[in-house]
Amino acid sequence: MWYSFAGSASYLASYSLLVPRAYDSGEADDDESPKGRHVGKVGRLTLKTAWVQAAHGAVRRGGRFRKIFDRYTDGGKRNRGRGYIVVAHELCRVGYAMWTKETDYTDTRPRRPCRRSKAKRSHPGTGQPVELMVAAAG
Repeated sequence: MWYSFAGSASYLASYSLLVPRAYDSGEADDDESPKGRHVGKVGRLTLKTAWVQAAHGAVRRGGRFRKIFDRYTDGGKRNRGRGYIVVAHELCRVGYAMWTKETDYTDTRPRRPCRRSKAKRSHPGTGQPVELMVAAAG
């Protein structure tokens, strides 16, 4: 069966049960953390299972997704289940981008396009041109 996700990557992640849901009343209590925040149950459990299994493989492989897992789980010492959910959510976002752009996955990110021409370049953060206006007296 074919599903159309005309929304966004966050909609796909929500449909795949990879984002937290809140079941609190909305009234803020300053002394307590929000109650009832956990992954939802309305969506496709099959998609969630597939993304989490992919996350296990991505963490095992290493690289970018292993770094995300280690950062969230303190090197794999705590909250491992939630760490896999975080990696699965990132995989879902990457998968949506690959799907909409019709590209293959690569570990290296593409270069960002440069809007300036070579004649207008400046040193970052200074606004000063690369070429000196006046030669230094020496």
